[in-house]
Amino acid sequence: MIKIKNLSKSYGKLKVLKNIDLEVKKGEVVAIIGPSGTGKSTLLRCINYLEEPEAGEIEIDDIKVDIKNITKKEIYALRRKTSMVFQTYNLFKNKTALENVMEPLTIVKKIDKKVAKEKALEILKSVGLFDKSDYYPSKLSGGQQQRVGIARAMAVGPQVMLFDEPTSALDPELVGEVLDVIKGLAEAHTTMIIVTHEMSFAKNVADRIIFMDDGIIAEEGSPEQIFSNPKNPRTSQFLRQVVREV
Repeated sequence: MIKIKNLSKSYGKLKVLKNIDLEVKKGEVVAIIGPSGTGKSTLLRCINYLEEPEAGEIEIDDIKVDIKNITKKEIYALRRKTSMVFQTYNLFKNKTALENVMEPLTIVKKIDKKVAKEKALEILKSVGLFDKSDYYPSKLSGGQQQRVGIARAMAVGPQVMLFDEPTSALDPELVGEVLDVIKGLAEAHTTMIIVTHEMSFAKNVADRIIFMDDGIIAEEGSPEQIFSNPKNPRTSQFLRQVVREV
């Protein structure tokens, strides 16, 4: 589903991504872990071109682009293959939960409003928010807002869902409700890349774990291998610091 080759990104003299190679199969759930500032979120944002990489190739489904020669049309096509869930919800404050989910259906997919409303309600129901469809974001908890964000990302039927630390802005007691929704998507074999600090969740839900450090993929493997028998000393050091009991 995804194939990335030699992806690079810098901010001034700081090289954030250093020739990243990554493949993700259809229906696979990949969790990216690692210290802050190692390029995890930047990698996600480069995949759907919210950040502009400097070099490399990105292939999602049947769209393949070379960063050096990419066109606006190709950027648009790439973005249509993915949906991003941000850590800070990014909801329209002046729109209800229902209107937030309808927005990509009517604006991007040009679906009739009546049909879009029915579909949006169905998706809100699937994330447990059917009864909150007429609520504005200010009347929703952080966990509920993030579930609306996930519902909005689901609405366009993306080939790949990208999650950028979806629980990092939440109070601890609200984390579980969001992780349950993502777990449901995983069980439905949705292709997902999830940047997360929730180690227990990564271990239990992901098919594969990627450990990033200093702009590179330092190690990757099954959850069992990464958490029980990491090969890279840097992975071991990181896990010792963050994992009490996973």
